[in-house]
Amino acid sequence: MATLKTTFPVDSIFHKWFVSRTKASPFTIDRDGAYFVDRDPFSFGVVLNYFRLRKAGQLWEACLPKDPDRLAMLTQEADFFLLPQLRDQAICMLQLCSNKNDSNYINEMLAKSTSCPQGFDKKDEDNEDF
Repeated sequence: MATLKTTFPVDSIFHKWFVSRTKASPFTIDRDGAYFVDRDPFSFGVVLNYFRLRKAGQLWEACLPKDPDRLAMLTQEADFFLLPQLRDQAICMLQLCSNKNDSNYINEMLAKSTSCPQGFDKKDEDNEDF
């Protein structure tokens, strides 16, 4: 694996699959021993960069996409991989997008999410005085 096992946060599903072996790996392994991960490829690249940058002590938030659609997808992927810090930061960035633009689309996406089913609080949108 190019991304070393030591880069995985202990609570992540990657650590459970590859390090502690407490969960069976859902990945298919090809004849060359390479893993096939059937997840969103763009988001998976962000997840790998998150691991690498955190391990290096660098600003991992720099790897997050700026596009609300990609951020919404990343929240789902981070939730699947049990990466709450990554998920929460992506949600925070979605909220920033909603402050700049119409939040109806983002609220609709988050309402379908298990990680943030309530969407954004309407009260917070109305209190922009401070």
